[in-house]
Order: sequence, then C-alpha cells, then structure tokens
Amino acid sequence: MIEQWQPSEGIESTQELMDIIFCDQSVSVLAGAGAGKTELLAQKSNYLLQTGKCIWPKRILCLSYKKEAQENIKSRVMKRCGQRGERFDSYTFDAFCKSIVDRFKDVLPEGKIPSNNYDLVFNHKMSNGKDKLSFDLIRSLALYILKSRTDIADLFSLTYSHVFIDEFQDTRSDQYELIKLLFKDKGTQLLAVGDINQSIMLWAGAKKTVFEDCEREFNTTKKLLVQNFRANKDIQEVLRCFIHFVQNDDNFTPISKSINNCTIHFYDNEFSEADDIAAKIKRFIDSGIEEKEICVLVKQQSEKYTGKLRDKLTTKGIRNLDLSELQDVLKEPLGRIFATLFKVYTSRSSSSYTELCDLYLKLHRVTSGDEKEEILIKELSDKIAANREALGDAPSPDSLITHIKDVLTLFGVKKMAGRWNQYKSTDYWGKVWRSLELHLRYTIDATHSLNEAALMFQAENSVQVMNVHKCKGLEYKVVIFLGLEDQAFWTYRNEKFENDCALYVALSRAKETIIITTTKYREHRVSNWRDDRASTYKNVAPIYSFLMKNCNFKQEK
Repeated sequence: MIEQWQPSEGIESTQELMDIIFCDQSVSVLAGAGAGKTELLAQKSNYLLQTGKCIWPKRILCLSYKKEAQENIKSRVMKRCGQRGERFDSYTFDAFCKSIVDRFKDVLPEGKIPSNNYDLVFNHKMSNGKDKLSFDLIRSLALYILKSRTDIADLFSLTYSHVFIDEFQDTRSDQYELIKLLFKDKGTQLLAVGDINQSIMLWAGAKKTVFEDCEREFNTTKKLLVQNFRANKDIQEVLRCFIHFVQNDDNFTPISKSINNCTIHFYDNEFSEADDIAAKIKRFIDSGIEEKEICVLVKQQSEKYTGKLRDKLTTKGIRNLDLSELQDVLKEPLGRIFATLFKVYTSRSSSSYTELCDLYLKLHRVTSGDEKEEILIKELSDKIAANREALGDAPSPDSLITHIKDVLTLFGVKKMAGRWNQYKSTDYWGKVWRSLELHLRYTIDATHSLNEAALMFQAENSVQVMNVHKCKGLEYKVVIFLGLEDQAFWTYRNEKFENDCALYVALSRAKETIIITTTKYREHRVSNWRDDRASTYKNVAPIYSFLMKNCNFKQEK
C-alpha cells in the first residue's frame, strides 16, 4: 500500500516533495517562497493516515502561528483525507497552550490558578493572572504545568505520533521549549517546515537559531523544498539570486538575461510618486488585471506611507483598502459572520449563505448529516428571510448593522465565547465589532452600490495595501513595494538579516510584476524630536546595488 501511494490532486509530485513525504524520521524542511508548504503538510498527513504510518488511535498535531494558516491547513487535510482527517488536530500555538492551561490549571500552585471564566487580554500590562490573562502569561503557565508534571507532558507523546510545525522560523524560545518538553526523545516524529529567508518575526522574540537547534536536539534530517510554483520565470530568477544577498553569500551567479517587469522608480516627492503609481495601477486594471491581484506593500506605517497614493487612487475611482489592521479582524469568526451577512443582505450571495450556515453548524458542533442539521438551518434561514424582507432593497448602514446584530443574537454571544475562546474577553469582542462597523460604513460610503460595498468589505474588488508583516502566505500578480529608504528600514544597521528577509518576503509575493519605489521627501516623517522628511540611503544602498547589478532590475526616474 505504501509503495502504491500517490499524492492526491493539488500538488506536483516532484522528487524533493516525495522524499519529504516518505521520510520515516523527524525532518526539518527549508522551503522556499511559493513551494507549497501548506500542501506538503496536507499530503504528508494523507500519506500517514492512508498507509497506517500514523497507527490508530494515534493522531497528528499541527501547530501554526496564525489562525488563518491553522484553518487553511485543517481544511486542506479534510479535503485530502476525508474522514481520516478527524485524527488531524490543528491549533495555533496560542490556542494549544491555552488548551493545556484550561485542562490542567488545577495542578498549578494556588496563587497561580486563573479563574474558570478568565478573559483574554491582548496587552500584557492588563494581565492580572486571575480573571485577565495574556497569551504571554498563558504560555508561561503551560510551561510551568509541563515542567512540574512529567506525567501530563507524557500524555501528548502518547496521543500524537507525528507533530507538524508550520512557519518554523517564527518559533519563540518559550514555544520551542514547550515542544522539547512534550516530544523530545519520546518517539514522536517532528516535521518542522519554514523558510529561514522569511525570518521577519525576530523582533517578536522568534528564536534565530531554531532550525540549527532542532537539527541537533531532535536529530532531524534536513530537506529542501525550493521549486517555486507561484511566480513566472523572471521572478523565480530574481528570488533565486536575492536569497544570496539575504544569506550574505558571495558564491552565486548573477542574472545575465534581461528581466522584464521588475523595476525601481525614483521620485522627487510623494505627489509625483502617487501620480505615477496610480497611473500604472490604472493601466494594470485596464489591461485586465483585477484590483485584488495588485498589492502595495510597505515596511511599516502603511497608513502614513501610502496615504497620498490611496487618495490618488480614490480620485481615479480605484477601490483600495489598507488591510494592515483589518486583515486579522476579517478572519475572525465574528468578522466572517459579519461579512457573510453583509453579502447575504445585499447581493443575496448563495456562497455566503452556505458559509454562514457552515459557521452556524460549527458553532453548535453539528456536522453534515446530523439529525440537528435541518432544524438549525431552518432556524437560521427563517431569521435571514425575515430580516431581508424588513431591510428592503435599499437598506441604510444603520439598518444593516441592526439586522446583523439580530442574527448574532440568534448565534448567541455567550455560545460564541464558548466556541471561540477569544470572545470571553468583552473588550476584545468590542474592539473587533467596532472595527467591523466602521469598515462597513466606510465601504458603503466609498462605493456606488451595496453589492460593490459588500465585495469591498472583504477586499474582493480592491487594491490591497498592507505592512509587509501581514503579507506572508499571500500572492499577487503585481507587487509594489513603496519606500525603500533608510527611514523605513530604521533598524537595518542592527537587524540586517531580518530587514533583508522582510524585503525577500515582499518580492516573493509577486507572480508577474515587481515595482520598487522611493521618493526624496516624505512629509509625515517629522516630529518634535527630529526632522526626517528628506530620505537617506546610506544603509539600504547595498540593496539597490544588488537588485540593479545582480538581479537586473531596471532603473526608472
């Protein structure tokens, strides 16, 4: 059976992929951008479960860093594995640590035991260790439990035969310590997948030597997954070459052929930059590229760096959204419910109705075919039908929000908090809700119809703008990186590797076109302490030199 196993549809069965899937020991995988890391995890799960390598009743544990990644991996595994996928447990690291604390908190010393119904807070200063806990504190409590009770730690290696870790380069020291406590030298196989060239979370405590430590302490076999399935040949060549700059490696062959659609643009000021880039974006759209296939990235402070460009795009009638803060809100269960209701009420979207039904069933922990399914769906459908009739054909923002709240009453805020733990924090619920309400009002104000507003709400018809830290895992036909200047890369001298990785992440989002810009002057860079409006290039000059000399980026003024 093992010899006959083949990957299911969804990935090309290259030799490097099959070597990783068939490897019967712990593996650390250095995977390049666009190489299919998520699909590798789904196919490896399929192999382990179909062939019995993961022997029943043991399970597979997958740990991710973002909620979106955690859900994406789980859905792919279910698609590839069918019912066997029920033995695949997918968590974010934070949710996994929280599950340990919630299950075993009674073994903590009396002064450390949190309240049964504690709130999650997202500012460590607000954490009091009792009824308000931050994820930093939750991680430390989980470690305390596992260190003090080895019998509890052993339960996990008895449960899981295989552990996958996605985006392994982002692993913090305390997270790595937890993995060691649970699985080191206990017979569980580890599959750690990441890209050292995308190490952009060192500022948040990511462990810089995590791959080397893992290879030494878990005795992992090092594998490569580097073939890029996302980008065209020119961009693949640029990325192949730029990796050597990131790794400070002089042993490479510069690109000799002409590289099309990779350019650097120099401007005198933000207004000329905005005028020209907006005109270029309009030409891309006129040529048939959808707005959502165009992304404007900045190193940080997207609202300030892109303000004039976004104003110019808006005057040209080009929809655009800054997703730096919105992205996480829209991925929340509350955000998904809000967005699907907006569509159902305005465009009567059947796919959004289906998603809403799925979320309602998930809330009640009911699967397809369950005897309760029909009752719950009828209950939800009757509520939506009544609300649609009450709203009419031209609902106001206020009436839409009122009727979205009405359905949320049916969902039940307390029930949602029980299903999705983050909503136990009333402050967090309020923060997410305010963002969604303001976003709805903005999209209605910025568009000509409610249908367009509902699409814009989820950035389905808009140019997307964000900080580079938010773009990992995404891809676009056109990537415009705005502001390659010392002031944007203000930590470059002390954190060269992480900053180079950030630019590599930005470049590797592109499938067809890369545009890099700079302007001599940016008005927002002035404060009571200093005036940095004039751009400087002392630190980032080597980046420009490498891109133009070795990657054949064309320079335009």
